[in-house]
Amino acid sequence: MAVPATVQRDRTIEESSSWLNRGVAATGLIGGLVIVYLTAVGMVESFQGLNVLTDVLALGRTMVIITFLVVGYSAARRLTRQGHVAQGPRLAGGLVAGAVAGATAVLVLLAVDTIGVEHVRRMFQSFTANVVDNVLSFGQGVGFGALALLVGGAALGLAGAGLQLLPNRLRRATLTGLGTAIVVSLANEFIVAVFRNVESNFGLDIPLAWLYTGTGLAYSGLVVMFAAGFAVSWWRTRTPPEPETTRAAAMSGERSLWDVFRRGRPLKIVGWLALIALLVLMPLIVGQFLSQVINTVGIYVLLGLGLNIVVGFAGLLDLGYVAFFAVGAYATAILTSSASFLGGPFNFWVAMPLVVLLAVFSGILIGAPVLRLRGDYLAIVTLGFGEIARVFIASIWLQEYLGGAQGILRIPGPPLFGINLRNPQNLYYIILAFCLIAAFVAWRLKDSRVGRAWAAMREDETVAEAMGISVINYKLLAFAIGAGVGCLGGAFFAIQVGSVFPNSMDLLVSINALSVIVLGGMGSIPGVVLGAFGLVGLPELLREFEEFRLLIYGAVLVALMILKPEGLLPEVRRRRELHERELEEEQYEERVGEGAEPVLRAEAAEDEDKT
Repeated sequence: MAVPATVQRDRTIEESSSWLNRGVAATGLIGGLVIVYLTAVGMVESFQGLNVLTDVLALGRTMVIITFLVVGYSAARRLTRQGHVAQGPRLAGGLVAGAVAGATAVLVLLAVDTIGVEHVRRMFQSFTANVVDNVLSFGQGVGFGALALLVGGAALGLAGAGLQLLPNRLRRATLTGLGTAIVVSLANEFIVAVFRNVESNFGLDIPLAWLYTGTGLAYSGLVVMFAAGFAVSWWRTRTPPEPETTRAAAMSGERSLWDVFRRGRPLKIVGWLALIALLVLMPLIVGQFLSQVINTVGIYVLLGLGLNIVVGFAGLLDLGYVAFFAVGAYATAILTSSASFLGGPFNFWVAMPLVVLLAVFSGILIGAPVLRLRGDYLAIVTLGFGEIARVFIASIWLQEYLGGAQGILRIPGPPLFGINLRNPQNLYYIILAFCLIAAFVAWRLKDSRVGRAWAAMREDETVAEAMGISVINYKLLAFAIGAGVGCLGGAFFAIQVGSVFPNSMDLLVSINALSVIVLGGMGSIPGVVLGAFGLVGLPELLREFEEFRLLIYGAVLVALMILKPEGLLPEVRRRRELHERELEEEQYEERVGEGAEPVLRAEAAEDEDKT
């Protein structure tokens, strides 16, 4: 007989008689190892040149501070889940976990100082003397550095535990405000460039001294950005009015202007108009270089929308999506470039329908052999098809037609009334138009009869087939439509670069496209856009992180899968599936935070009697 959840919680309360347990120590140890790892690979030292708060706090030390805060928060959360309702044990658990993390870093610091940095660098080349003497020791010697890490780690762990004790709404608003301030400080060059373009193109004089001083946030900028993030989060998590109250006010006619705006419709209209204006004026606002970055983001939006049909809608894990990207790029090059074996008989507008038809045919050709495969087997086979496509493109057998390792050069831009569409600021509008068309097609497909059939296949293919859905036909349709949308990304890549080479068609394209929809949320169209900006746009803007791009890339994906597996902007159904249990735990933590141990014990006894 299954044991009720409340009975299990009651047993946990009885078993966890001491707040100091192995879980708290393990949390601190993991945090200390994270600090050591970030230091050993050189991230802490490399980011010391980037200021979060002008001339006061650098990004390198900010990473260490955030790690201590996370350790304290995690320790307090662990104790909450174990049934400790009092604030004292949870605060003490955060303090101990922070101290353990600091002690771990101190042990490594003392070991490096004893052994000698030159010997440690034989294994960890980024572990320089500057890390020991200045970064970790604050320029005051190893002894002071060890004391600062130990005491500071304990204090920050205590602060992190204090964050966990705050009410959910206040905690989320505080974390959002801090995150907003850090992001704005890192986007210093981007924001300054945007404001300078606005000044030159629109004749506006916008002072920035209040926001930035040198390479970091000014004190006033820190306060304003924290307050802005806090206010937005606080507003979004507000409690809506009770339906009975709203209905009664509507029937009585007692609705103020504030009530009308609170319903959201006028605000939505204003928001959509502002978004349209922003999209139209984007090239003038951001300038030529950032327009190039946005165009690259648009290419991955097209790839993500196509792959989202295959993976997000139909549930077919495709790791060889680069094949359709290659079809779009090389078909565009062959049909439009004067350097191809056909001599470029068509312009872009005539060639585009032919490119899409060829990609649809290739999607059916690749999808046909894998109709009976599912899950991991399907992923492995499609991965093989992607590699086969790359090998064929680079082979000497097809060099006469595809250019081999030399690729195909002299790909012209789309002709349009004499406008130079090779200019990133002009090409932006063409890519934006195709992104909107692809998003509209995906949106209409999602809730159509075809979309519902794909959803049934994704949930349970056997049951869908038993209900009369032709699984074979809908699989082929998903591959064909996904290929037709994804090839547009390859076509615009060829136009943007002006040439195509086999080296551009590697596995990383498929991994990036899949990561885009995982980050944004599988099945979510707005999530694809957000994922593309997060995984493609931000690394282009933050070139300081280029050396550690893949490391940060992997860490973000791991954290996302643990903390928010449904993505940043998930589909409603997927969010409910993945967070039903977490919602129950959150409600339990809220009751624990109110000191509800007697209530929980009473519920446990009542459930046990019923059992």
